[in-house]
Amino acid sequence: MLKKLAIALTAITFTLALTGCGGEKKTAEAKDVKPAATAAVVNSFKPEVNHKPLRFLTEDKNAPIVYFTKDVSAGGLMKVYKALGQEKKGKVAVKVSFGAEGEQYLDPILMAELMKETQGTFVDTNGFTAPRNTTKGNYAMAEKHGFTKVGPVDVLDADGDIDMPVQNGHHLKFTRTGSHIQNYDTFVAVHRFKTHYIAQLGGNIKNISLSLGSLSGKALIHSAGKNDKTYQWADDDTTARCFADAAKAAMDYKKGRWVFINVLDAFKAEDKCVNVQDRKSVGILASADPVALDQACVDFEFGAAKDDATRAAWEKHHSVNVLEFAEKINVGKRHYRMVSVD
Repeated sequence: MLKKLAIALTAITFTLALTGCGGEKKTAEAKDVKPAATAAVVNSFKPEVNHKPLRFLTEDKNAPIVYFTKDVSAGGLMKVYKALGQEKKGKVAVKVSFGAEGEQYLDPILMAELMKETQGTFVDTNGFTAPRNTTKGNYAMAEKHGFTKVGPVDVLDADGDIDMPVQNGHHLKFTRTGSHIQNYDTFVAVHRFKTHYIAQLGGNIKNISLSLGSLSGKALIHSAGKNDKTYQWADDDTTARCFADAAKAAMDYKKGRWVFINVLDAFKAEDKCVNVQDRKSVGILASADPVALDQACVDFEFGAAKDDATRAAWEKHHSVNVLEFAEKINVGKRHYRMVSVD
């Protein structure tokens, strides 16, 4: 639970007690454009979890910025988005997950103001599990979960695939997504940060790798490039490295056109990790660097473990090393600065 939030001019101390693993294990040319601008640094934020600083928080001026608000609302989401100073060009895609049957998904109402501001389109791809294994079924889930009431919806692989090359990856030479990705020039990836839920880390690296993959692309990622037809299991570390490869492909294909938002709202833990509890609402975080963003969320979430051994066990089960693998191939940086927009 949230114990203490004290604000004193520019320094904020944030004390949390969050505890909240056995879930399921289961070529196109890049456009080179300038990265989005970021807002000036204000309200330097130095939170603590269980009376300890966030593990990868740094004062290095070269580290990427992660913006934070405790306001989990459509307005709060807009505050962190505007802090990013994204330059909007052309058609805007808001990459989300429409959510499977019975899945805990992000409430699209939280993105209502974002959709108005950007005139964006919700985008996602088909999945292995029915009804999301067909475009019709996937659209039906988007409708059921309220996305179509908030903005237009596009299933990226409704009309086939496109390959995205992986430069200097761990395993993959290319990954595959829906051909409709070519219709968009600006991307906002919004994700409900989910740990203690499924085995692989449920952050924005997954949102732009496995979740961005078409059915064939998902098969490639899970099989380390050996199978592009059906699900084929690989060991956890291999899968995590393939997530990193696919995220790099997406970042390079639309270079400088991405920003990322993670929502840490109240969340029900559904795995069997030791000492977990349901998560209380924490806040919304945003960055132009998906690795820094996911690492900051990991530090909030897993920093709540009662001791280092428990944290290490949680992180191993949830393949948090995907962030290390992503950093090694220059998807982003794990160390970050944090700025409050409250």
